[in-house]
Amino acid sequence: MRQQDAKPLIIREWDRWIQTQPIDPETASARDSFKFFLELQEARSPLLDFRPRGQDKWQIVYGWLVREGRVSN
Repeated sequence: MRQQDAKPLIIREWDRWIQTQPIDPETASARDSFKFFLELQEARSPLLDFRPRGQDKWQIVYGWLVREGRVSN
């Protein structure tokens, strides 16, 4: 999967996931997004099957969440 294809799917999954957590979506932090990432990784989610092009997948996902305003920087 290409990053551009994975990004909207990851954002959509974040929006679903955050509703199941005791976290205020307006104040979600990097720590919260790391928990989200680890849960995807542990579940071997196909959402993480994108090519990182030499970058760390966690940093990519975190960057997407920050740029989309889902997580504070």
